[in-house]
Amino acid sequence: MASTETREWTCADCGVVARFDRPGVEKPDGWAKDGGQWRCLGCRREKVITDAMTTPDDAGRAATRHAIAEFELLRDPDASDGQVAKRAKTSPAIIRPIRAELRASGRLPDPDATD
Repeated sequence: MASTETREWTCADCGVVARFDRPGVEKPDGWAKDGGQWRCLGCRREKVITDAMTTPDDAGRAATRHAIAEFELLRDPDASDGQVAKRAKTSPAIIRPIRAELRASGRLPDPDATD
């Protein structure tokens, strides 16, 4: 019987623990290292939202929606506008111009561009 090695990650912010005992898992989906510490997807999203909140009015909500959409697009550039919209709790019509803006600025690769 082959032994399995359990890998474990702990979010530095909320303390949630993810464990995998199957080979080939580099990290839990959506997790990233920040300042040498692991952050779960929930805490990463929460930080983006907190950083974007400037005022509690409509402008603040729009800035927050834009920031979380950017985060999701940069996190998973291959996701469809519908998938990103669902994650960002908005509509695909909001995602399209943000994706175009990120591509125009070079922050998001353009799949139609030729080298």
